[in-house]
Amino acid sequence: MLRKALFNIIRQEQRDIEDKLEREEQQASPDVRRIVGLQQEATSLRRELEHFHDV
Repeated sequence: MLRKALFNIIRQEQRDIEDKLEREEQQASPDVRRIVGLQQEATSLRRELEHFHDV
C-alpha cells in the first residue's frame, strides 16, 4: 500500500515537471538552463519509477 502511494506521488511529480517543461519550451524565448534542469529532473523521476515494477 505504501509502495503504491509512493509510486503515485512520484508519478504526479513527474507529470508536474513534464508540464512545466512543456510550458517553458513553448515560451517565446525559453530559458535553456531551466529546460535542461527540468529535463534532468524528469529523467531522475523516471528512473525512480523504474524501481516500482510490482506496482
